[in-house]
Amino acid sequence: MRVVYLILLCLILFQISAYSYGLTGTEIVEKTIESSGGESWKRPKTLQLSGNATLFWNGEEHKLNGYKLWRVFPESNDNARQANGKVRFDAMQDKKVFFRIAFDGKNTFQELGEVAEKNKETLRWGNNFGFSIFRFALDKGFKVLRLPDDRVDGFPCYFVKIIDPKKKETIFGIDKKKFHIRYAGFATPLGFHERIYDDFKWHKKPKFIQPGSLRIFNEGVKTAHVFWTKFKVNEPISDEVFVMKSK
Repeated sequence: MRVVYLILLCLILFQISAYSYGLTGTEIVEKTIESSGGESWKRPKTLQLSGNATLFWNGEEHKLNGYKLWRVFPESNDNARQANGKVRFDAMQDKKVFFRIAFDGKNTFQELGEVAEKNKETLRWGNNFGFSIFRFALDKGFKVLRLPDDRVDGFPCYFVKIIDPKKKETIFGIDKKKFHIRYAGFATPLGFHERIYDDFKWHKKPKFIQPGSLRIFNEGVKTAHVFWTKFKVNEPISDEVFVMKSK
């Protein structure tokens, strides 16, 4: 029996050793930033996305034939769940406003259709912000923890947990082969929020990787599938874009 225990102990130590001598969480973040475009991806100025989406709210499917994002990135970020920089989303359904929501750096503006009004808690910034904190993970005050490896849509992935200076935790899954971010997950007031990314496309100048497919889950239930078909990086965006009349 003692021999069996010794063998089991050796196997456990071997697994721990193999895991410990792999890439560290920080090294994974460094490789991901480099493979995503380097400094131009880590510290972009602006991003504009357009495409379409399908929302799955309250047991109903809502197809949005117009879905757009305008984003001015912050120079620093110490809280993954707080709105920062400037951002605006426009969602259109058959040329009618499904929702419009914007943040101009200080104030939030909303124009919500009937369905969106019933689901406005889902649209709160604190239930959606999380991905961009990865860009600041190497800054002072952040912690990066290595988690057990797993798969995302069949792709072998490294997993890391990023803890920002405000103690907000965000989990990321990184493709082992291409070092693209395939997964982000974090706790929100509405439950655990997960995002799965795919269909990656390159912007050449500046170099910048952008997923064309985004699937969103809340508490394990799929709530949205977004298809980004066009994107622009670091092109000027007027401040007026982020100021609108709330309704």
